[in-house]
Amino acid sequence: MNLDSRMTPYTLVKNIGGILLGSLIYGIGLSWFLLPFKVAPGGVGGLSQIFLHFFGWNAGISMIVMNIPLWIIGVIFIGKEFGLGTFAGFFISSIMVDLVAPARLYKWNIMVSLIEKYNTVDGQLKPLSELAMTDEIFIATIAGSILLGVGIGIIFKSRASTGGTDIPVAFLKKKFNISVGNGYLIIETAIILFTGIMFGDLNLIIWSYFSLFLSSKFVDMITEGLSRVKAAHIICTDNEAAERIKERIFDELERGVTFIYGEGGYLRKEKKILFVSFSIRQAAQLKYIILQEDRDAFIVMNDVHDVIGSGFKSRGLSL
Repeated sequence: MNLDSRMTPYTLVKNIGGILLGSLIYGIGLSWFLLPFKVAPGGVGGLSQIFLHFFGWNAGISMIVMNIPLWIIGVIFIGKEFGLGTFAGFFISSIMVDLVAPARLYKWNIMVSLIEKYNTVDGQLKPLSELAMTDEIFIATIAGSILLGVGIGIIFKSRASTGGTDIPVAFLKKKFNISVGNGYLIIETAIILFTGIMFGDLNLIIWSYFSLFLSSKFVDMITEGLSRVKAAHIICTDNEAAERIKERIFDELERGVTFIYGEGGYLRKEKKILFVSFSIRQAAQLKYIILQEDRDAFIVMNDVHDVIGSGFKSRGLSL
């Protein structure tokens, strides 16, 4: 949630509401379904499994503790994109994980019968860290992964981020020129393998990869597209608006812009058409910029499956 002087109160409230809603859905997916079955969909949410099941620490608090140093590193070494939006996203979503956890709901006498239905074995309630809203790992993995992806997608659309592995991936990209796709593969694989080994269950590695795949697909669906990179042609109502949009794309998205000179078919008026490639996570912010500067602009966005050039590597994106 990047604040600027041109953000209207409505937009601010809408973004805050989106972060809260996305965080609630994220928290339900993680704490109701994935955490109890030790399914680790990568990221700090996956690592929090270890602290929850081995030490009894609240998963949300563990996530905050892990995210804060990552956030500081991101702000120092990567830049302003890991500022307020990232902090709000990971902090609120982590708090939600603990607030809606079945163990906490049970202590508050909320949905007690449902929790007891799925978590009573031989007349005894399971340990609090293993309380779930289903007794089937297959259902838990599907439901948790979908909710996790939807929640993260809503947070992204609200111009925020859940932090986590976004930050080390961006660090690897900037410092070592490792593509974003490979960066995610390296870090998420390391987390999933480490978690599976710690619990001594190789089946969890398979479930965790399935969860990571499914949640990623739903993040992409919510944030409007199946490709991680998009391109846009922007036809403004006048060339002055095109110049303003170009400057904001430079400053706020840190993307290059190419002018294509065209002519309107009806009025035969010369127009500057902006062409820009950007990450899927910047789609909502780009639309916001364009419509603030030119409410009547004509925008065409396309999924892009391969971008090679400055700021991009094949099937990668610069965060």
